[in-house]
Amino acid sequence: MNRLNLTTVVVILVTIAACKKNVTADKIALAAKTSHAVEECQPVMYNLVVDSASGFSYIFKVAGSPGAGPISVTPYVVSGTNQLKDCSGNPILRASGLSYDPATGVFWGTTGATGSVPNAILKFIDPNCVTIVSLPNPCGLVLDVSDIERDQTSGVFYAINRGTVAPNNRIVKLGVAGSFAANCLPNPLPVGLRARGLTFNCNGQLYVMHTSGSSGTIVFVDKVTGLNGATYPYPGPITSSASVPVPELGLHFDCGCIGRFITGSFNPTGAPLMTDGMPSGLGTPVYNAVLGGLKPTVDFARP
Repeated sequence: MNRLNLTTVVVILVTIAACKKNVTADKIALAAKTSHAVEECQPVMYNLVVDSASGFSYIFKVAGSPGAGPISVTPYVVSGTNQLKDCSGNPILRASGLSYDPATGVFWGTTGATGSVPNAILKFIDPNCVTIVSLPNPCGLVLDVSDIERDQTSGVFYAINRGTVAPNNRIVKLGVAGSFAANCLPNPLPVGLRARGLTFNCNGQLYVMHTSGSSGTIVFVDKVTGLNGATYPYPGPITSSASVPVPELGLHFDCGCIGRFITGSFNPTGAPLMTDGMPSGLGTPVYNAVLGGLKPTVDFARP
């Protein structure tokens, strides 16, 4: 009788141990799955690239960032190539901005003062068949438009109008898709604020990047008044070389994965630098960088 009781106790203990082992294994598997899911979360964006020698413009789709790699750069092709051309096959030179309307699947872009068609609005689904329309200028600016971006909270598009005198250096409100015009916000930006890159955070707040050599500063701009506000020094270099006083770059804020700013530099003499980061004052400071992960970048577009 005692032997039977002992055997029963042993069986019960073995069963309990097996159950605990299974539960532990399940927890480990779940944790591994959760960790793997976090690692797989990657920012996705469209990338406007310009060849510094030819001026040819291209569109790529980018996944990943220095802090959420690996980074993949894929040509965005619909019918032929990823080069921006009008529907007659003529190359669009020196495009200056790119945005995307997810509701319609249409890309909207800009050219600046040096574009093959200066200060134009670009519209396309297929990069090989771009419609080009001159941008109306109701407030009489000297136009040099770049960095078009769509405010995802309102559907309204904005852009930078670059200028070396106060009336021209400002954010312009382009309006809603299909009825664009360079409408001046009430106040210009200071001449010393060299905005290269425009993006919206997840709440629709507008930011530009002030560039100076290899350094950058994130600047808040009121999208109603046009006045610049708080500034936040970017926590690391935005380009691999300080030889260009006002470097070009693309600026993006990722809302789908890492919740950080992403930059890509346009460097005609060296490898482009891609970064993701968050300046102190806007969140926990972080900075990651990869050299040569992108093509020479002029702008990013939110997917």
